[in-house]
Amino acid sequence: MIGRFFRKWFGGARARSADASAHLSLPDAAPFVPKPSDAPPGALTGDEIEDRFYRLVFGIGPARDPGLTPAEQNVLRRVRDAFGSERFDVATLPRLPAVVPQLMRSLRNDDADNRALAEQISRDTVLVGEVLRVANSAYFRTARPVSGLPQAIAIMGHDGLRRVVMQMVMRPILRTDDGPLGRDAGERLWEHAERCARACAFLSRGVCDPFEAFLAGIASQAGAQSIIREVANVPGAAGLAYSRPFMAAIGQQIERLSLHAARHWSFPSRVVQALAERADPADAGARTPLGRALLAASRVAMLDVLTERGAADPDAVLLAHAALGFGQERLAACRDELRTAVAVAEA
Repeated sequence: MIGRFFRKWFGGARARSADASAHLSLPDAAPFVPKPSDAPPGALTGDEIEDRFYRLVFGIGPARDPGLTPAEQNVLRRVRDAFGSERFDVATLPRLPAVVPQLMRSLRNDDADNRALAEQISRDTVLVGEVLRVANSAYFRTARPVSGLPQAIAIMGHDGLRRVVMQMVMRPILRTDDGPLGRDAGERLWEHAERCARACAFLSRGVCDPFEAFLAGIASQAGAQSIIREVANVPGAAGLAYSRPFMAAIGQQIERLSLHAARHWSFPSRVVQALAERADPADAGARTPLGRALLAASRVAMLDVLTERGAADPDAVLLAHAALGFGQERLAACRDELRTAVAVAEA
């Protein structure tokens, strides 16, 4: 789906200057307190959306029990012991392809030489193929086929190259062949990652670095497959009740592990901070603009996946509230933007 979403990721614009984005004003988002009459019919709270989304990912139905069962408590202890302690070994997280850290360091500078970037990319044949494929896509409408990496980089721009690289990195981390559950979950997680990146860029437009918004969104579920495998490996997990508190706790562990991964991969500090805020949505204090955008974008993207899979009403929208920092109209516009992107990509 990388190519399918490519036109919409860029919104018709070429690469932007990293120096210019570094000096963007970052005002606090104006808090919004919706009146009861402002809430559209069928609006869903963030907690409800997250519960439904993770049930879709795990392939399970609605909750059967209102509270945590002893079996669920045991599974949560296992997950927390595996991923939540200070002794957790971050080296066990998925590893980035060897070429990526150096390439991303080079791409922080918009003045980086295209031939030097091409030399780095040439070390990974899969990345070479994807860069050339995207450069030859209908979006760029080149007069002649692009066959060389320097030419492809010049056409795409550094911002475009950053996005292609990170999509290539995150796709295999989220989409795995680790059994039926892992495969099905991976499809839903990848659908969410692409939408979350798009929604985060939309909601933070004009106040955050576009690539940092994209990166925060696409990495927001980086820890999901590790948690899913751990839950599946606990004896008796198949008989769990999957109560709402259990699903909420699993979701929080996924977000915390995604934060561990971003730190391990040396992601930009604002991205790490946004993921830290995402991992603790109950703490509404001192949120950054990117953190607010990511929290809302993640839930809007979840709802879009749920709607596409028949697990939510097509007219449903994320319910605005004061701590979220976005009005109902803005959230509905973000939902509509995602639907337009999907429709264009699939046309």
